Amino acid sequence: MKLLRRSAAGLSLAAVLAVAAGAGGASAAGPAQGDGAGPAPSAGGLTVKDYTVLGPVDQNAHVVGRDNGQSVLYQGRSYWFFDDTMLQDPEGFLSSTSASTSDLDASDGITLRSTTVFDRTETTTPTEFVPYSAAETAFQEEHASDDCTGSTDVNCGTQFAFWPGAAVADPSHHRILVFYGKLCRGGLDTGPCASGFVGQALGSGIVSVDMRTHAITRLKVEHQDPALTSPEGHDPTLLFAPAENWGNGGAVVVGQELYAYGSCTSANDCAVARVRLGDVQDHDAWTYYTGDDARGRAQWSHDPSAAVAVMKGGAAGETVQYDPTTHGYTNTFMPSPFLDKNVYYQTAPHPWGPWSSQQTLFTTQSTDGLDYAAFAHPEYTTHHGLTRYYTYYASSTGQQMLVKVDFKES
Repeated sequence: MKLLRRSAAGLSLAAVLAVAAGAGGASAAGPAQGDGAGPAPSAGGLTVKDYTVLGPVDQNAHVVGRDNGQSVLYQGRSYWFFDDTMLQDPEGFLSSTSASTSDLDASDGITLRSTTVFDRTETTTPTEFVPYSAAETAFQEEHASDDCTGSTDVNCGTQFAFWPGAAVADPSHHRILVFYGKLCRGGLDTGPCASGFVGQALGSGIVSVDMRTHAITRLKVEHQDPALTSPEGHDPTLLFAPAENWGNGGAVVVGQELYAYGSCTSANDCAVARVRLGDVQDHDAWTYYTGDDARGRAQWSHDPSAAVAVMKGGAAGETVQYDPTTHGYTNTFMPSPFLDKNVYYQTAPHPWGPWSSQQTLFTTQSTDGLDYAAFAHPEYTTHHGLTRYYTYYASSTGQQMLVKVDFKES
């Protein structure tokens, strides 16, 4: 996961720091659904020809900065989901926001001025994307305080936050599914949410964005792990434990199956889980890739501890997508711990691999601050897959930077 923060003294955006990794990646549909990139020129591989940093994404005027920035295509419109967001006029801070656009031509930039995924007003202030439960709101109000000095309430000043991760289209159920991580931050050093603004991870779940009713809801979990707890009490929407965090490390849909990446190691090696789209909220329906048998057939287990690492993860997540140009899968990521200015990609014939060695995609241009949260946006692909668009977050400016990459067949 990651964090966009500003100290109480009001530091400028040049002082914004990234402090954690693993929030997730965006997704395009697999071969059964396609991504609108057009017919493939061949089944061969691709290599980078050159790239151009086009500049910042044009965002809502009230947005000072927001990180992450993953997108998904649904019926001709691109839907975007962001994490920590700083606002101006009036000042504010939200842990999740969203936007959408019908302009899929990124050659002249990307404009994301809408207030939310459904409210296309450009002049109003963005609002929180992931909804809070009544219990969470009541807990925050009960422990709210501007000064916890001398307080005996270990939860004094505690707030919840929700960081969106991977997003996938599920048109068979008329919805977009967005993974999210839940955390709490604030409170005393002796409290359950200690660790300053970074907070404590509490688990992860899935938001359903209903494309017919426009309802945005956190899915309630079937067969929930009873060990998952939250400071406000029982949270029925927590699907995975913090260490697993499936779906906040990339996700891709193939037919009616959803593949989600997570359970990443300190070396950013991530495993993969799968489930049928109609069963995403049933914890017991998920299975985990454990390797191939002697005949090369993929093996899956209901035991998440048996999962094996298959690919590299990125700082704040990665994008895993089906690539109709190469008839395989591509993983785009920018490594943690935020010391590498390069964005990489690797390929595989199946969502579980075997994944190739990483190749350099492009290099970010910032001369100071930290760059992270690099994601692909397949819905903007042109020239039969040979021109593609990516974004990354530049902490020195608070901007989402847009990059065009031109490929050649190899």
